Amino acid sequence: MKVAAYYGPGDVRIEDRPVPTPGPNQLVVKIDYVGVCGTDVEFFKGGCPPFVKLPMVLGHENVGTVTAVGEGVTDYQVGDRILCGPPSHCAEDCPSCKRGETNICIYGFPRTAGIGGPDGGYAEYMLVRDVKHTMLVKIPEGVDPKDAVLFDVICVSLHGIRKSNFKLGDNVVVSGTGAIGLAAIQFLKAGGANKIIALGTSPSKYPLLKEYGADYCLNPKELGDHLGEEICKLLGSPVGADVVYECAGNQNSLMNCVFQCVKPGGQVMVIGTIQEPLTNIVPGQFSIHEPDLNFSFVYTPEEVQMYLEMLAAGKIKFPGMVTDIIALDDCVEKALDRKDRSGMIKILIDPTLS
Repeated sequence: MKVAAYYGPGDVRIEDRPVPTPGPNQLVVKIDYVGVCGTDVEFFKGGCPPFVKLPMVLGHENVGTVTAVGEGVTDYQVGDRILCGPPSHCAEDCPSCKRGETNICIYGFPRTAGIGGPDGGYAEYMLVRDVKHTMLVKIPEGVDPKDAVLFDVICVSLHGIRKSNFKLGDNVVVSGTGAIGLAAIQFLKAGGANKIIALGTSPSKYPLLKEYGADYCLNPKELGDHLGEEICKLLGSPVGADVVYECAGNQNSLMNCVFQCVKPGGQVMVIGTIQEPLTNIVPGQFSIHEPDLNFSFVYTPEEVQMYLEMLAAGKIKFPGMVTDIIALDDCVEKALDRKDRSGMIKILIDPTLS
């Protein structure tokens, strides 16, 4: 089988390997689609954590069909369509998992296939090494695998919104217009937000943002220090939004959220993963307004199930989110090291393409 093996920054090699054979408590999935995540791009450009044993096959957003099951596997059988996510409840039953907060399991990150060391889905076939403790969810009939594979970005938004203080009738701001921001806008619309303001620096995306449910689209780069004034004008209020969602994953976006977007006593929910040092934020300049600055991280198995059930029922749709479907051979040029990212939202790899 063909795989894309990651050896270090700037070094991904297309290789041939044997199709894996499952052992006890394992299964093999023929990959239909694997999503290209920002984490994959960060690994390619800047490296991975020191505990990762290289080479490693990237890819933690996987959807496929079970082709073989090992001894002791009873919940899945050959032919099942499943999505393969991060670890679920850990074997050690850590304090987080005991509370049901499996998304912040202390063992989760280094055990995630395609991130922490076990091989992921940039391949024709993937071995699930621990069926009992991996987030495996069956895909309902009628759900397109191209929608199912979006579970990672969609459920990141779903978890952040469910964890936030959002309630029916709130005014909200969503900063960031990638897949996570788009999903947040749709969920907030479905949840009964009053006014939804999207912040993005690519005006070409504004029609799609409005299709998803944004009432207004603002360019924070153009508005600069006047962003807050414009938000208040749109809300018809002297103060900002009730809840603000940071979905861009960068320092400038966070600064806009806490300094210009949120009302005194409101909440900023940081959904995006900000990897850069926070060098320009002075807490004393905004703490006088007592904003609730909160963070969310990935999602739980229950939230993935919610997403799939809502898809199957036709309650949510994500048209236009997948902008590229590429071959495994092209994963570097057209995804990981892509030069022109204008108009790009979500890239999927189809290992069957040549």
